[in-house]
Amino acid sequence: MDKAWVWLPRASLEYEQGATTFVYDSARKLGNVAHMFCPCIDCRNVCHQPNGTVLDHLVIKASECNEALSTGQNGDQSGCDDNGEESEFRKKLEDAETPLYPSCLNYTKVSALMGLYRIKVKSGMSENFFDQLLMLVHDMLPENNVLPKSTDEMKKFLKVFGFGYDLIHACKNDCILFRKEYEDLVSCPRCKGPRWERDKNTGEEKKGIPAKFLRYFPIKDRFKRMYRSKRLAEELRWHFTNATEDGTMRHPVDSLTWVQVNDKWPEFADEARNLRLGLSTDGMNPFSIQNTKYSTWPVLLVNYNMAPTKCMKAENMMLTMLIPGPTAPSNNIDVYLQPLIDDLKDLWNEGMEVYDAFLKERFTLKAMLLWSITVYPALGTLAGCKVKGKQACNVCGKDTPHRWLKFSRKHMYMSNRKRLQPGHPLRRRRSWFDNTVETGSANRIQSGVQIHEMLKDFNNDFGIPLSKKSKRKRAEISNDEEIQQEEELGEESDLL
Repeated sequence: MDKAWVWLPRASLEYEQGATTFVYDSARKLGNVAHMFCPCIDCRNVCHQPNGTVLDHLVIKASECNEALSTGQNGDQSGCDDNGEESEFRKKLEDAETPLYPSCLNYTKVSALMGLYRIKVKSGMSENFFDQLLMLVHDMLPENNVLPKSTDEMKKFLKVFGFGYDLIHACKNDCILFRKEYEDLVSCPRCKGPRWERDKNTGEEKKGIPAKFLRYFPIKDRFKRMYRSKRLAEELRWHFTNATEDGTMRHPVDSLTWVQVNDKWPEFADEARNLRLGLSTDGMNPFSIQNTKYSTWPVLLVNYNMAPTKCMKAENMMLTMLIPGPTAPSNNIDVYLQPLIDDLKDLWNEGMEVYDAFLKERFTLKAMLLWSITVYPALGTLAGCKVKGKQACNVCGKDTPHRWLKFSRKHMYMSNRKRLQPGHPLRRRRSWFDNTVETGSANRIQSGVQIHEMLKDFNNDFGIPLSKKSKRKRAEISNDEEIQQEEELGEESDLL
């Protein structure tokens, strides 16, 4: 007996046809009985109902557990022993799959909401106008429709499934986030800046309206949703059995770093469902205007468990936070990354219990952050290192070979031939380069242990500097000092 219909949307015609075939074929196999156990959410396989009533219950109320129907064991609930959290989720899912109105075959509650919300986002519609649109569409539909009447009501419904975000208040000078020990403060303990926005004309505090805030999209809820999808749960195991056999690198699973991680943490590597992640961020102009200096920083997570054709697709990349502008966060990006880092630490140290829809079991999911993907200027922001000026090389650091071009007023970098083999002929080509013979060797990339040893005593002071030294008049500055200031300006200029 074909049982694929149980996974179809309950409002579809195919679901109704499959349920009809199931009920009457089951009755015929049981000896053409007129009554049978009903597996709906109310009857729960404990009471007999007429065959027509069983069909009505399956179509209108659906089943408490599709696994019981898919095994064909009418009257047996062995596949439905889920805990309270799982049962609660199924109820929410059934509410989401409710038809927009009883006779609607094309849209469920959630599909209608997502379609309307997509129009709002793409058209840049304000919440006020969108509320009016929802009210109008609600009145146009039949009286017993389930369409929300306001944007707030829609957001509350979507947040049940983890589609929302956390609004975290921030210091306007990027000193702290008002969370954990700072959650109840009304001003920044470092710069004394107010938590709430102030009226520009009267200076009156607008309590309840934050001066600056971070949007954080929790990653744990997203991971749980991924494994509740049977298709995604299977795709997230791709890396475990698809490593290269001919030595060609086609996916990060074929890299040396992946092998080293598996060797160092074998318990983590033995669980195919554990996640390997990459982080990417950069500044962007949200208003698509080239001459504005406003910069917002989205932070994305890339999932490397999937096949190379899928892991970099937009639908599989996770937007985890939006760091507000108008200026780049620079070194203060660490302040804004705190919620994400806390969740990543929990997923690495403790993990979380997740239901796998593919294997139909619960397991402890863990995750690790393997790489970051950035352009070179954004690397300086994310890693807290210099990528311009005298120390532009993040490998050489203070030993970066630089030269200041007085008339071009910029730094240039030579001595790159030291990365060649010791006996390479280009090392002796004086006239082709800077009229010198290149000797020595390039610095090696430092390990994490070496970097930690070098920076363990460094005190990082976050936030915008509170005071600046007054500048002397230009007439009092000598020519040498002017050149030195231009060099420093080249280091401090914003590449965005």
